[in-house]
Amino acid sequence: MISTSDFKKGFRYEDEGAPFQVMEFTVHNPSARGAATLVKAKVRNLITGQVLQKTYKSGELFEEPDLSVRQASYLYAEGSDFIFMDGETYEQYVVPGTVIGDLEPWLQDGFEVKLMSYNGVFIQVEPPQSVVVTVDYVEPAAKGDTASGKVLSKARLTNGVNLQVPAFIKEGSEIKVDPSTGEYLGRVS
Repeated sequence: MISTSDFKKGFRYEDEGAPFQVMEFTVHNPSARGAATLVKAKVRNLITGQVLQKTYKSGELFEEPDLSVRQASYLYAEGSDFIFMDGETYEQYVVPGTVIGDLEPWLQDGFEVKLMSYNGVFIQVEPPQSVVVTVDYVEPAAKGDTASGKVLSKARLTNGVNLQVPAFIKEGSEIKVDPSTGEYLGRVS
């Protein structure tokens, strides 16, 4: 059993039959006599991704969630499902497209991710912090735009994702991108 006194950022617990992760929390000590100390927490439901504000009495007990995280690499798509393989055990996992979400364009053969499962069902796919991709097309920057400071151009990557890149990025350049947000991080070469 887990208590509210165990709470810290990133801590995971089970409440009302769902796994939650603590994003931040505060402890409120009331000034009135006999009043209970409260723990207010901002938590994320790991299944739905919903962020909630929850209040618990200090010392309230919770179950430990049946969560497991595995490192896996992407193999191929099969209908609306995606197949991943554990690099150590060579076990293959079928992950539904609903869990993949906006990550689909980034999936290429060998793409490394962390798969999180709850009670044996995959609920989350965590991509790496950055991915190296090639720029397929860049819109030319308008002449005279450089005076305004940071000039961005629209670009399309080889995986079909559109994003804003600095004006000095040309077609064929390799760049680093955050796959979870689709933001430009830097130039590779």
